[in-house]
Formats: sequence, structure tokens, C-alpha cells
Amino acid sequence: MTYHKLTAMGSAICRKLTPFAAAGLMMMSVACEKQLEEDPSSYYAANTFFKNVNQATMATMGVYDILGEQSTYGFYLSLAYAIDTDIAQVQGNVLNDEKRILAHYGVSPTHPWLRETWRSLYIGIDRANLVILRIPEMDLYKTGTEDQKKALDRLLGEAKFLRGLYYFDLVRLWGDVPLKTTPTQSPSEQLQLPRTDREKVYDQIITDLKEAAATVPWNSAKAQDERVSKGAVKGILARVYLYRGGYFLRQDATMKRPDNYRQYYDSSLTQTKEVIASGEHSLNPSYEQVFRNYCSLKLEPKESMFEVALFNPLGQAPNSGVIGTWNSPLCDAASPYGRANSFYVTHPLFQKTFEKNDLRRDVAVATFQIDKTGAIVQQTGANDAKWSPGKWRRNWQGTAPKDPNNTDINWVLLRYADVLLMQAEAENEVNGPTQIAYNAVNEVRRRAGLPDLTPGLSQTAFFNALVDERAHELCFEGFRKWDLIRWNMLGSKLRATQAALKAYRAAFPYVAGDNFQDNKHELFPIPQRERDENPSLTQNPKY
Repeated sequence: MTYHKLTAMGSAICRKLTPFAAAGLMMMSVACEKQLEEDPSSYYAANTFFKNVNQATMATMGVYDILGEQSTYGFYLSLAYAIDTDIAQVQGNVLNDEKRILAHYGVSPTHPWLRETWRSLYIGIDRANLVILRIPEMDLYKTGTEDQKKALDRLLGEAKFLRGLYYFDLVRLWGDVPLKTTPTQSPSEQLQLPRTDREKVYDQIITDLKEAAATVPWNSAKAQDERVSKGAVKGILARVYLYRGGYFLRQDATMKRPDNYRQYYDSSLTQTKEVIASGEHSLNPSYEQVFRNYCSLKLEPKESMFEVALFNPLGQAPNSGVIGTWNSPLCDAASPYGRANSFYVTHPLFQKTFEKNDLRRDVAVATFQIDKTGAIVQQTGANDAKWSPGKWRRNWQGTAPKDPNNTDINWVLLRYADVLLMQAEAENEVNGPTQIAYNAVNEVRRRAGLPDLTPGLSQTAFFNALVDERAHELCFEGFRKWDLIRWNMLGSKLRATQAALKAYRAAFPYVAGDNFQDNKHELFPIPQRERDENPSLTQNPKY
């Protein structure tokens, strides 16, 4: 291992709080030296747990831990929910298993993955609620040394950030969701909460992230680990504002954006300006090196501003991911690098949209597979339907696989390039294509070896160029689908892509354009099991 992993398992796990129901609380810390005994006389031990900074740290690490679940960013949130789009899809047209049913817009409320994610995110929220309640009640929070108070303030900010992030994920997936900001007090507590209007949920998300930004340190003032920095909080907050100001599916089955949407773009612009002005973050000079770093488990937080820590010492599923196997070039299991199934594929028409000499193209799109000898074999002819993301390729990972499917590659949630592109988008929306907007997008383009964007574009033309720029810079990183939804472009892009692919080759495998239903598939259905247990939960439109 080249760096510390927040989710390290085995003997480093400490358990103090017993899990219960859907809001089980398992506190974890790599700093623990021995197992802590559970108190058999108390099913819920939180009242006696928060006594020192180490215990508060353990509790906060338990909030982080949810990020690394297979039901969140180890698999479902990073890959499964983020496709099909105009640039990528799950391979295979027939809706014959869970991944294809979900990706190809055939999902129903009974799909088991939806409930797993719903429950995981609410467990994370409940853990955060506990930390947010208990840390201010600690004696050290009021009477400790300055270093102790500073450490506790940081932990409190991290818990608020994570609670905001988990609610943001819930809103993106399901729209209106139950809002709960207090911890579950007992296993018998009935959680029969109705759905809360997304605007109120967004109010809480923004409050949490603003308060987190006030106490979480800048990157240069923290250890180089996966704990969130001030720049990352502000960058995620900028993203939240853009999503809040974008289109969304309302419960009356219409896609609308708020009347005051420009206010949110302006707020996003403020956050990106503060990140950029801080000087804390910058682009790696090499686009390729960014992804080689991920594959070799190397942190480089100047550009990679926030990553989900993924690690399992035995290669098992808990706290590991499928990044680099599901979304990697096809790789023979007998090769020196291990197997990659390459379920997540792109298509040749997207590869052709890159400008001439764009250094990102051959990093982003792998036109080859790796055979059992480790040799690269180009996929030609109709095999171009098997072209795949190249950013997490097996032959860059450098170590023998511990498991055929699972890897320790972190999932990135924010890169500095995204901050620059968000600034360009927000500036264009608020003030038009000013020099500020051009400077931001041109910084990204120059790193890619490209000339500056054509000057003198109209506001609409600049936006359209930015739609393409985000696809080329951030492709396969989990943003395209949500970008298209907030721009109200997902359905039209899917249908246009399918038509173009059929014109390219009549038998090209792509069905998302047929399956997608406008004003339905911009949200996932509320899991049926949750509705069975909580009758106050209404269903999303058309499910």
C-alpha cells in the first residue's frame, strides 16, 4: 500500500456501537490497537462512547465507511446507476439480469439494488446524525485544549459534509426523500417518515456543506489521505448548486427548473472562484498520469480533490470496488494482470467526437483487449462495440489481483478539472461567455493539447461546446447521466445516439433510446420494500 486507507479492515476494525435495524451503527477506525468489547447490558452505547477525540474520530470514520460499500461507490453509485448514456452503456441488449435491467431503463420498484443503496445511504445519515449530536455535547468540545477543540470541530464538519453528500445522492436518485436530522434512538423506534420536498432537502444539504466548509481544513493543512478538505467541500457545494438550479422530475411528471435557477448558478460560481483563488488545487500536467495514479493507488490531491477510499486486504467485496474490472478493457483471466469483464463499454461514435490531437482520447477510450499473454490486441470491425473506458485499465494496476472482480482503486468524486468546467458553465449562465468562462475551459483544453475554444461564441454555442467538453474530460467518471438530466437532455441524447449507431451499423447493440421514457426515468422508483414497511412513502411518476 502506498497510502493510508480510511476503510482498512481486519484487526484494525473497532466496534463499540451495536447495529440495529436499518440504522445500524458500526464505528470504525484504523487507529485502534485492539478490539473493543461490546457492553452486553446496553444495546445502544452511544451515551457512553463520545469521551475523547479518538472515539469521536472512530465514530466519524464510521460515517465515511458507507462511501466504500458495494451498494454505494464501490459499485452501484459509481458505475451501475450512472449508465446508459450517450457515451456509454452496459454491454448486452437483453434485459436478462440485474445490471442490464437497471442500466437499460427496465428497472422496477422491486429491483434489489435500489433498496440496498437506499438503506446504506440512510445508515450513513444516521451515523452522521449521531456524530453531529454527540460531539457538541462532549466536555472536550467546550473545555478541551485548542488542538482538541480544533480536531472535534473538524470531525463535526466532516460528518455534516457526509450527511449532505448522502442526501444529495438520495435526491439525485429519487427526488423527494424523507429528511431526518436526528439519530435513531432505539431499535423499536418507528421510522414512518413521509417524503420531504426536494427543495427542503436541498436547504439542509447546503446548510451542512456551508457549515462543513467553515471547519474542515484546506488540503495543504491536512494529511494526504482521503478525508475531505475545504476545497473538496466547496467543490461539491458548487455541484449541488448546479443540480439545484437544473431541471428535475417533479411529482406531477414534468421536467422543470426553479424559477430562481440563476441564483443557484451564481452561488456555484462563488464556490468555484473561492477554490480556484485558494491556489490549493491545480491540474496535473498529464491527463494520462491522473488515471495511472488511480490505478497504482497513488494519492495526488492537487487535482484529485476527493476520493472514496476502497481497500480490502483479502480482496473480498466489503470496502472494495469493481473499478478497473467492470469498466476496464476486456482482459483475459489468465493474463498477468487478472480478469476484466468489461461490462461497461463505450462506442466508436463517441471516440470519433474527440478533436484531432486530443490527448484524452486514447486514455479515455480503449480500442483493444488484453489477451492471456498480456499483449494488447486491437478490436476491429464489429468488435468496436466492445470498446471500453480506458482510464482504469488492468495493465496499469501494477500488482497481481487479489480477487477476479474486486480492486482497491479509489473512486474519484471530484477533480479540479470539474471545478474549472463548473466555473465555465456557471459564469456562462450568469454573465454569458466572458473571459472568466473562456479561461476556465481553456485551461482544461490546453492540458489536453488542444487550442483554445473558438472565441466570440454566443451563450448557447458556448454552452453546447461545454456539453461536449465535459463529456471528453469527465467521461465514464459518473457524471454524464446526471449532467444530461439537469440539462433536460437525457432522452433526446439517448434517442439521437441510438439513431446514429443504427445508421453506423444496423445491428449495433444499443437499446437505451427505445427503452427510456421521458418524465419517468429521470428518477429511480422508490424501493417497494421500503414502501411496504412505510406506507407514507409515495411512488415516483409512472412506476
